[in-house]
Amino acid sequence: MTISNVTSNSVLDDLAISSKQQGGGKNEITADKNMFMKLLLAQIKNQNPLNPADQTEFVAQLAQFSTLEGIQNLNSSVQDISSMYRSTQALQATALVGRDVLVPGNIGYLEAGSKIEGTIAPGQASGDITMTIKDAKGAVVASRDLGNIGDAETPFAWDGTDNSGNPLPAGPYSISIEGNSGGNNQALETNIYSRVNSVSIVNNQGGMMLNLNGIGQISSNNIQEVR
Repeated sequence: MTISNVTSNSVLDDLAISSKQQGGGKNEITADKNMFMKLLLAQIKNQNPLNPADQTEFVAQLAQFSTLEGIQNLNSSVQDISSMYRSTQALQATALVGRDVLVPGNIGYLEAGSKIEGTIAPGQASGDITMTIKDAKGAVVASRDLGNIGDAETPFAWDGTDNSGNPLPAGPYSISIEGNSGGNNQALETNIYSRVNSVSIVNNQGGMMLNLNGIGQISSNNIQEVR
């Protein structure tokens, strides 16, 4: 019995090798390789001696399988690297919990007996700086004069009291800072320190969302400083 009609394409077809197998493990790769070698040896053993198969066909078959096996191994390696990266991100996320991070915005959470701190973004030199604090309902509860600032990043803080020095209840507050530049009043860009309560990893690439105390979620890409 001869198998002289077996070609490179039919061997690969018999193996049922397709892109669906790329997600398989090492056991699948080994099984496919063993089956491929058995079929190839059977083809060589049973070829018609009067009309032997072209040696280049065997080489082509081996090259095709070698290429496919390499792709499968590469896919497995990429998955391993992705898992390691995700684990690393998870460890880094754990280190952020309980820490204060500086993020863009003007909303801060006042804890009892504490204060809200932040910075005025650089490049906004202004005079007659005023800070206005509003509660969650939008009512003005306090204001402060901050003087003049240059182009450097400038820290600010609100001690959590109203204009009479009375402490205000814990909760979220908005802090609006305005300054005069060139004769015009303008709102200045600010960053606020907030405590990280927890961290959510949202995708296989290690993307993280920070759950800030009393504020909500913000992307880890927005972190400017950790303290």
